[in-house]
Amino acid sequence: MIKSELIVEAAHWVERMRKVIVWIVLTLVVAVSLVYFKADLLISILIKPLNGVQLYFLTPAEGFMAKMRVSFLGGLVLASPVILLLILRQTGTKLAKKTKRLLIFLIIPFSFVLFVGGMAFGYRLILPSTIKFLMEVGSGFMTPTLSGDEYFSFVGTLLLCIGLIFELPLILIALSRIGIVTSKMLKGKRKVAIMLSLLTIAVISPALDVFTYLLVTMPILVLYEISIWTIVFLEKRDKRLSHIKNSEAS
Repeated sequence: MIKSELIVEAAHWVERMRKVIVWIVLTLVVAVSLVYFKADLLISILIKPLNGVQLYFLTPAEGFMAKMRVSFLGGLVLASPVILLLILRQTGTKLAKKTKRLLIFLIIPFSFVLFVGGMAFGYRLILPSTIKFLMEVGSGFMTPTLSGDEYFSFVGTLLLCIGLIFELPLILIALSRIGIVTSKMLKGKRKVAIMLSLLTIAVISPALDVFTYLLVTMPILVLYEISIWTIVFLEKRDKRLSHIKNSEAS
C-alpha cells in the first residue's frame, strides 16, 4: 500500500516537473526572441573592449550562430527570475507562506540585481584588461583573426562567472540556514577568503594592474563581510525566537 502511494506521488511529481520544464523552455524562447531583436545593440556593446579589432566568421553559419549565442545568453539572464519562480512553484509547495513571500519579493529580485551587477562590474573593469592582455601576449608571433562566435563565447562565459561570484552572499546565507556554515566559522576563515578572492581574480583576469586588481577584489570581500553580518543577525533572531518558544512552553 505504501509502495503504491509512493509510486503515485512520484508520478504526480514527474508530471508537475514536465509542465515546469515546458514553461521554462517557453519562457526561454520568448526571452531569447526578445533579445534577438536587439542583438545588434548588445553585440555593439560587447565588442567595444576590442577597440576596433575586427571579428570574422570562419563558416557560413557562424555569423548567425554568434548572434544566436548572444541572444541566448541575454535571454537566459533576462528570463532567470521567471525560471527561478517556476522552479520555486514546483519545489516549494511545502514552504510556509512567509518564506515563499520572502523568496519571491526579496531573495529572487536581490539575486537578479547581484548577478546583473556582477556582470556589469566585470564588463567595465575586468573584460577590457583581460582582452588587452590576451591580445598582446599573442601579437608578438601571431596575427589575430578573431572568430566572432568564439569571442562571444569567451565574453559570455567570463561575465557569467563574475555574475555568479557576486551571488556569494546568498550562497553563504543559504548554507548557514541548512547548518553547513556559521558566522563564527566564516569569521575564522577571513584570511582564507581573502586569498581565495585574490586567486579567483588572478585566474579570471591575469592582466590587471595592482590598483585595478585590488579594486576588483574589494567588492568580493565586501560581499563576504555582508554575508557574515547577515548570518550573525539571523542567528541572533533564531536564538531569540527559540528562547521565546521555550519560555512559552514552560
